[in-house]
Amino acid sequence: MKASESELALLSDQSADPAPLGWATRQWFRQLAACRLCRNVTLAVFVAILVIETLILVPSYRNYEEDLLRQYEAVARQGIATFLASTNVSKEPAAAQALLRATGLLGIDMKTADGSQAAGEPVGQAAATDGKLRDIPRPAPGKLDLLWSNPEWAPDWEIAARLDISELSGELWAFVFRILGLSLLIALFVTLVTMSVLGRMMLAPLLRLRHRILQAGEDAAHPLHYVRQPERCDEFGEVAGALNKMLVHISTYQDRLQVLNEELDKLVDQRTRSLKATEKELHIRSWYDQLTGLANRALFEEHLRNFLRHAETESAAGVGALLMLGLDNFQTINGLAGHAAGDRMLQEIAHRLSHYAQEKNLVARLGGDVFALLLPHMSGADPQKLQREIEAITGTVSQPVIVSGQELQCDVSVGVALIPTDGQDAPTLLQHAEIAMQKAKAVRENSIHFFSKTLSQQVRQRQTLLTELKSAIPQGQLKLHFQPQCDAVRDCVGYEVLIRWDHPSWGPIPPSHFIPLAEDSHLILTLGDWILEQAIVQAKRWIEEGFHGRVAVNLSAQQFAKPGLVDEISELLTQHRFPANQLELEITETAFMGDIDRAITIMQQIRALGVQLAVDDFGTGYSSLAYLKLLPVNRIKIDRAFVKELPANQQDLILCRTIITMAHNMGCQVIAEGVETEEQATCLLDAGCDELQGYLLGKPGPVVLPPGAPKPKVGG
Repeated sequence: MKASESELALLSDQSADPAPLGWATRQWFRQLAACRLCRNVTLAVFVAILVIETLILVPSYRNYEEDLLRQYEAVARQGIATFLASTNVSKEPAAAQALLRATGLLGIDMKTADGSQAAGEPVGQAAATDGKLRDIPRPAPGKLDLLWSNPEWAPDWEIAARLDISELSGELWAFVFRILGLSLLIALFVTLVTMSVLGRMMLAPLLRLRHRILQAGEDAAHPLHYVRQPERCDEFGEVAGALNKMLVHISTYQDRLQVLNEELDKLVDQRTRSLKATEKELHIRSWYDQLTGLANRALFEEHLRNFLRHAETESAAGVGALLMLGLDNFQTINGLAGHAAGDRMLQEIAHRLSHYAQEKNLVARLGGDVFALLLPHMSGADPQKLQREIEAITGTVSQPVIVSGQELQCDVSVGVALIPTDGQDAPTLLQHAEIAMQKAKAVRENSIHFFSKTLSQQVRQRQTLLTELKSAIPQGQLKLHFQPQCDAVRDCVGYEVLIRWDHPSWGPIPPSHFIPLAEDSHLILTLGDWILEQAIVQAKRWIEEGFHGRVAVNLSAQQFAKPGLVDEISELLTQHRFPANQLELEITETAFMGDIDRAITIMQQIRALGVQLAVDDFGTGYSSLAYLKLLPVNRIKIDRAFVKELPANQQDLILCRTIITMAHNMGCQVIAEGVETEEQATCLLDAGCDELQGYLLGKPGPVVLPPGAPKPKVGG
């Protein structure tokens, strides 16, 4: 429904000052052309009236037709009755013709007992006049045959007549036109009256209300401008009142909505800044090390790739060097000084390395205590100059770091991969630099090591050895060997369990080759668990044969740090019904120096099971004497490094006597390993050493003889 502004103004004026009915009618006609609703309602009213008039016309038409036919029948009957009363039909035949001419009959056939007479057109099968004449079949258009049998006005006569009704159709059409004209006039009048009332009572208020709603919707900032007093008390008045209430509510809450919008804008702004900060932090976390602020491995590799692409246009020789730096014994510093001090040390080293980087992201922390540094030499590399530059870097990094008044120092092992000699892509260069760094860590005499193809071959051999070691246990290639431990009178009081690997293709492989490999790959956990269980199984057989000594098994640092170690030991002792006091676990100093408090707790739990504990390789660790009094151990084991030069080396002799005296004062026994000569044995026993172990007393082997018992059956 659409209306112009002028029409809406006229409607408003009409509501304020009612006009005469003629004016309202003209106004309605003006609205009718523009209002779709008006047109639809007008058409519906007009059509409804016409339908009603049509429904009335149909029976009226039928009745009117019947009345006309009765009139024709009455005229014919009156003429025939007059004729019969005044004429002797049988004597005057010519009178029938006069009857036809006088009455408009087309034909007549009269019969009686005395005779009959016919005139005009022959009458066919006539019908009686006692039914509806309009239903009687007609012999031809404009003709009607009727039959009167013994009527009151002609007793004893049977009269059939053909009536001329040719004028009936014209009279019926005139009737229809009169009725239709009257119906149309009635429809127009009723429609005009209905729409005039409808326009004044409904259309004008509806348009004004619609106009006000549209204006209020377009001017949402000033809703109170469109509040009007309701004009009516009917449904339109209720709708107008509801609109007023809604506009008042909108005005009431408009200020609150504005405040909420301002708060929402602030929240959105804060959220946006937070998202940007989070995005920036995620970027930093993705590409930078959080502790040192240096580039991480991913970002460093990206810059290394960019450098290599740029270097393709330069000379093929000496375009740069990739340095990988690893701190030696950093974990020990972490354990002794604490992780906070270790973090501070890493930050300082990162700061020092940054001074040697030509660009910010050419130095990175690859993880843990490993750093990488790219030294571009785009004009050609001088080997001696590069060596001096690397030595200057290692010298700077190795300088002590002061943390909380404590001086911390770490040596640095550097692996160097030359570009493009040692690789032309980032992964290869990093791999080769790491190989060289590991070699530098192993060689220790020279903290700087350049990559070579020999190192690469060694790494491949190392990987092959690791693969073979993983399958050595299930294939039965590993065997336990036992070395005797004797007291002062050379009686065997126990055995240390050692592991040997006899490869089917390579032959015997020394433990010094595969044990470090197992520790680096964490395979030492699986290997250590297997050694401990097999040692208990073997010793259990000896005990059943009369052995009363102990079996000493080495625990690696990774085993000692493994959660659930005490429960595993307890389960093995229970499962094999093994006497706990005949099992001794040897632990190196480096295994418990990382977290001394946790180590003491675990050792106390192991002692609570009844298992004996020994400190292996005593004297080779860090700050051992400071923590010795805290360790719940039964035995101290002097490392072979202090035994091999006895008795000639007076310094080693003094150190051994000091260890023995201190251990005895703390209630611990002392055993020395690596005893190979009588002089070494005599010297140690004179110093008060309780037990000895070494080739002099017995070499490791797969079969040993427990004291006082038959030869044990090892394996099987």
